[in-house]
Amino acid sequence: MAKSKKSDSGVQYGLPRITVHQKIANISRLKAALETQRERINWAQLLLGIPGVWTSTMGEGVKVAVLDTGIDLDHPDLETAIIGTKDFSGDGVEDNNGHGTHCAGVIGARLNEVGFVGVAPKSQILVGKVLGNDGRGNLSWIADGIDWAVDQGAHVISMSLGGPASSHRLYQAIHTALAKGVFVICAAGNEGSLFQNSIGYPGRYGGVITVAAHDRNGNRSGFSSRGGEIDVMAPGSNIWSTYKDGGYAELSGTSMATPFVAGLAALIASKHMKEARNSTPLHNNEDLKNHLLWMAAHPGYHENETGYGPLQPFQYFAS
Repeated sequence: MAKSKKSDSGVQYGLPRITVHQKIANISRLKAALETQRERINWAQLLLGIPGVWTSTMGEGVKVAVLDTGIDLDHPDLETAIIGTKDFSGDGVEDNNGHGTHCAGVIGARLNEVGFVGVAPKSQILVGKVLGNDGRGNLSWIADGIDWAVDQGAHVISMSLGGPASSHRLYQAIHTALAKGVFVICAAGNEGSLFQNSIGYPGRYGGVITVAAHDRNGNRSGFSSRGGEIDVMAPGSNIWSTYKDGGYAELSGTSMATPFVAGLAALIASKHMKEARNSTPLHNNEDLKNHLLWMAAHPGYHENETGYGPLQPFQYFAS
């Protein structure tokens, strides 16, 4: 019997709605796109000054768990990044949706003369498939995926997913991860400003880092949910990354902004690991928030739509 994709309370969990702008699977089309659009490093990485950060760290030694729709296991930009996988959906870990592969690429696509480079191209990727190929799942799959990621030694958990309700099981898994010092990064959701607080769970939990999306100009993307739990904004409009079937795609959503912050978390953690002395702690999610605040555009002022603002990481890593 197939597993139900409903939670015990009947609440559906899954991907925030995203916008697909273009997909490229044919290698000749990809080469042409790279030549004409210079998409090996996308606008978001240039805006954040990520290539300059790589002189300090590329995320070496950091394990990032991507809990999503799985991954394209033999994608040329990702296959050497993957260090562990587990399927909780019953559909198999191979990503026939594309969303999970896209998010994983934003974090860890390799610097290998192929296609695209992620934010932390030497980080290691753990893949927990907690959503089926249709992009839907349930609370127990997600909670089990969080527990698995913690057991596998993940330093960072990235979740570009959400739902309208909490549960004791999900709450327990999230807070166990936080108590063990794992950095938990969650999407705010793509419900726009229709409601005063339109953030879904687990992004609505106060202890996680909740990410809204912005465009090329640093303005909040119109689709990005708002609410008091938002911590920071990251690039989420027209984001180029890896995709299913060895391809690449340009997508928009807070789903894309979340792995940007997860990638930055990997860079921060790696830098701390390599330095013998650190004047600032990095032991838990609250410490990570403080580091992100040093990158934030307006760290002393919080808004429900933008949190503490877009991130400007180059100066942080240069100091």
